[in-house]
Formats: sequence, structure tokens, C-alpha cells
Amino acid sequence: MNVTGTFLTSKHALPLLREAAREVGTASIVNFGSYDGFIADPGLAAYCATKGAVHALTRAMACDHGPDGIRVNAVCPGYIDTPMLQGFFNGAGSGGGGRSIDELQDAVRELHPMRRYGSPDDVANLVAWLSSDEARYASGQLWVLDGGLTAQVQQMRA
Repeated sequence: MNVTGTFLTSKHALPLLREAAREVGTASIVNFGSYDGFIADPGLAAYCATKGAVHALTRAMACDHGPDGIRVNAVCPGYIDTPMLQGFFNGAGSGGGGRSIDELQDAVRELHPMRRYGSPDDVANLVAWLSSDEARYASGQLWVLDGGLTAQVQQMRA
């Protein structure tokens, strides 16, 4: 659904976006990728593959629809405090390793250079900017929003 939903939504929105771009000079699509489209999390092969496809679709759409005045970007969040993340902590993906939920949450925070994970407001702020005229030259980009997680080299753990 990650790729199909993204594709079909854009397909049906494009006529309206072309019209808007003719009237005001620009229009914007913001897709949702993931940091998992760049790296792999164990046990999430299909999810990682679909997010990588959303990344490629975003770039291709930016090329195809840029001449129409339509900008296309993707926000690629990392760990964001959502029900999906809480499901991970509650065992839907973590396995827990015998640790409490609080210990798992602390371990994930420690992985991030900023020592926290993001909030839905962090994502909304980036989407609002990408949708605005302030981002009128931004297109075809994958905006990683992960608190520096993928910027760092993974350290050996004892």
C-alpha cells in the first residue's frame, strides 16, 4: 500500500495540481518515504523495499511534473513518537530482549545524536515548509528527518 497508495493519490490529484500551478505558478506534492528506504531494519524487508520505491517514485515524478510547475518531495522520517512506534516498543517489532518498555525507549533515544525521537509536529513542520512558497525551488528531494540517526557511523557494541 505504501507505493500503490502514493501513486494512485498523485495520479488522481495531478489534474487539480496542474490547474493550481497554472493559476498561481506552483503546486506541491509531499510523499512519505522513510529512513528505512535508505537502510534496512531486520525483519522489515518488504517495508524497506516499498519505502525505497516511494523514494524513486518521488524523484521520477519531480522530473515528469516539474515542467508543469509541480514540485514533488518526500519526507523520510525515522523514529517518530506515533502509535506505530509505540507498537514497536510493545513487542510488535522489538522482541524486547527481556528489557522493559522504558529501557527500550531509552536505548532508542541513545542511538540518536539528539538523544530523542521525533514528534508528529516535527514532521508537520517540514511538510508545511515543503508545501509553502518558501520551498519553491525544492523538488525531487528526500528530506530525512531522523534526529541525525543515519548521519552517524554505527559503533561496535560490546
